[in-house]
Amino acid sequence: MPKLTMTTRPEKASVNNSGDKTVGVELYLDQITKADPFASLFTIKPDVFEAIKADMKANGFDPSKPVNVWKKPDGTRILIDGYTRVQAAEELGLLRVTAYEKTFASEAEALAYAIHTQRDRRNLSDAELLRLIELVDRPQEGFNTSLAPFGATVGSLSKTAAITADAVGISVRKVERARVVLADPVEAAAVRNGTKTIHQAAEAAKAKRATKSKPQHRSKANALTADDALAEGHRILILLNALASCDPDERRRAAYKSAAVMVRRALK
Repeated sequence: MPKLTMTTRPEKASVNNSGDKTVGVELYLDQITKADPFASLFTIKPDVFEAIKADMKANGFDPSKPVNVWKKPDGTRILIDGYTRVQAAEELGLLRVTAYEKTFASEAEALAYAIHTQRDRRNLSDAELLRLIELVDRPQEGFNTSLAPFGATVGSLSKTAAITADAVGISVRKVERARVVLADPVEAAAVRNGTKTIHQAAEAAKAKRATKSKPQHRSKANALTADDALAEGHRILILLNALASCDPDERRRAAYKSAAVMVRRALK
């Protein structure tokens, strides 16, 4: 099969391939390595997979839609885009696929390219967006400067949120909500399994934080330990006996004595 060529013009220098032209080559499937974060970057949608598989069964692998691999200096070829097509080819027993071999200075550049090529042709779910934000927010090998963690200053957080938003292709506000969700494992799980949107999960996480931040007022009795309570009981008994012996009112003295008897029994 003749080689295919395609001039590439990525939108950003950070995802640019090292050459002006990308050459399509045929690769055996066993020459391609699947690896994270690329393997789990996007979910394979069953309906799309079945449609691609049916077309591939009837017509073979379409060389006009190559997969993208990152060819590393050691010769390893990491699949960065095209997991649905490769899986379909594997299930159909095909031996080879057409691929574009690309070079990147780091995993960070390869990841940025993978996100860029996918985001414009997919209707991303909130679960997929949360995964992308988590990956871009997390420092990757090769970034010149690590992205700020959640504990950074507000100014730094705003700056890194803008960087993440630009990489994923969403609003800064969406990134900020996603960060709130990612800080709450329960709410993050709800987004990942599709039971909540990022907005819904963020609001729930904020409500939990607000509840936890309210001061918890406890009575003095509830705050006492068992030993403290026992000591307090003995102190009251001593006080009652003192009142029973020195109060000039006979009726009150009798009441103090009666109360002292009850406290003494309780303390036994």
